[in-house]
Amino acid sequence: MRRISCLFVAMLFSTQVFAVQTFEKRFKVVRNEEGKVVSIKEPTLFTQFSIKPYIEFIKESLQTEQALMKQKGDYDAMIEEMLAPEFMEKGDKSSQNIGYVVNSMRQLESLDIDGIFNSPEFKEVIAQYEKKLGDAISYIDPTIIAKPDNSRFFYKRHVTYQAVKWALDFAKKRLSTVPLLNTASYVLVEVERMVSERRLYHQNMLLHYLEMYPESELGLTKEEADQVFSSIYEAHIPWYAKWESDAAAGNWSKYGTNKFYTGFRGATAKLRSNRYRYSSMDKRLNYAFQEVVDNGENQIINLIDSEAMFNSKPAVAYIVNSPNKIARKRMVLQLAGLGVSFIPLPNFIKDLASKYMKSFYEKQKITEGALFAHFEIAGNQEMMQDLKVQYMNPFDQSLILE
Repeated sequence: MRRISCLFVAMLFSTQVFAVQTFEKRFKVVRNEEGKVVSIKEPTLFTQFSIKPYIEFIKESLQTEQALMKQKGDYDAMIEEMLAPEFMEKGDKSSQNIGYVVNSMRQLESLDIDGIFNSPEFKEVIAQYEKKLGDAISYIDPTIIAKPDNSRFFYKRHVTYQAVKWALDFAKKRLSTVPLLNTASYVLVEVERMVSERRLYHQNMLLHYLEMYPESELGLTKEEADQVFSSIYEAHIPWYAKWESDAAAGNWSKYGTNKFYTGFRGATAKLRSNRYRYSSMDKRLNYAFQEVVDNGENQIINLIDSEAMFNSKPAVAYIVNSPNKIARKRMVLQLAGLGVSFIPLPNFIKDLASKYMKSFYEKQKITEGALFAHFEIAGNQEMMQDLKVQYMNPFDQSLILE
């Protein structure tokens, strides 16, 4: 028995050593001359900004979907079947919402993708936006994911939305047709969202390390770790929420840990209230993720984010035997966000439909940064790649370290 116990301790120690090595490989703790931690950086996030990766990503995605529509078979039924389990939750207005998605996708069927993306006017709008957004990004070092010595660091640097606003106005002046304008507007908003969410995704990776390993092993003191927590949550404060920025600055030593453990308790309560859904609840991976068995299917569920608007059950983050299922659903819902702009409906209805579609993936995929860190420490390259695919962010190409 003692031999087994010693073996377990040795394995645990080995895992912790590997985790620390992985942390040091991904993150850089920066100290000033006095030895004070001034930032935590992730060097892989530094890239020369270009919109080209997204243009290639969205063009290929649209063309792939058009090819699927032209194949034999009932495309609409395929979309309905894919979405039905989530949309059919009790209290959900399922048929209408499914209809919006299907109709939105059908709007893309005849879209002249090459004609739009090769249009000189479209290219001009994208080029001007690339410069404006690039300038905004350069205002803050994109490799900084925590700034524990500055309680208003991220709040004062919410500048990318201004570049989007300028570009949308510019597009309205330069683009004369609905397909050009709608597609450009969609691209402008999506690019800014994906650029901004990179930091949030990697901050969730950092949260996993802060939760699961002693701060001393990560090269931090307790006080420094608490301030890193605060910096991460300060980055989540919207640009208009000055009252929340003031609250963070006024309680900097505890702001982040209070937020984290409030979220942890909420996640635990959600798991408890949804336990009847699962035939088995296995290992809790971290503050946000739990292994379960649902209808004979091994899954990892997200305890922070719900499945969608009007659907309070925990979102499914990973399906062991069908790892591409989530990515496929998210791709359809993301493209439907463009298609809905072409449906002849009042704008307020289209806005509601668009928000509903985004509610299935926008927050969920960012939280999955914490799950990615778990897979990374476990050395599971295959699962890391699966998460990267369903993350759907072409601006985060160096996510998997060499």
